Amino acid sequence: MFLACNYYESSNWIFHKEWSNPLFIFEGGTMSELNAKLKEILEPVALSQGLMIEKLEYAKKGRDYYLTIYVEKEDDVTSLDEVCQVSELMSQVLDEADVISDNYILDVSTSGAEKEIKDFTKFDKYVGKYMYVKFKNPFDGLNDVTGTLETVDGDTLVISYRVKTRTKKVSFEIANIAKANLAIKF
Repeated sequence: MFLACNYYESSNWIFHKEWSNPLFIFEGGTMSELNAKLKEILEPVALSQGLMIEKLEYAKKGRDYYLTIYVEKEDDVTSLDEVCQVSELMSQVLDEADVISDNYILDVSTSGAEKEIKDFTKFDKYVGKYMYVKFKNPFDGLNDVTGTLETVDGDTLVISYRVKTRTKKVSFEIANIAKANLAIKF
């Protein structure tokens, strides 16, 4: 097994069920049972490091099989050191459990500093963070805004952003958000 530590986009759990190749069968089980077993084995490892598994994917890419696991912190950005540490621990647990009979590459990743905000009901934990928000409908002449989340009041957000040398604030409803993610301030 090869060990890799990378940063990638993340999304919800994805379990591939469409494969019928016998190489994806493990000791009397199906692919979905394998994914459930992997989640059961690896989730405690991630939690022990203060991380959660955002997505787990076992797939054949080219000639190689990959077990890709996306980990995140609940309220913060996950560092590369944290990803590598949990990757090593997961590798040890997977070797001991030996549930995958194929040779595969373990790739433990995170979305990094620009992680997508998927749960719009939890914006309050991002107050003070720099972020990008794309609107469903243009608002105050803006299609999107990149700035610091100042306040969350019920279903209304206030973001301060810079236009040349001036700081402006925009207030908008969460329902008007098409996409949101943390951003890097340069």
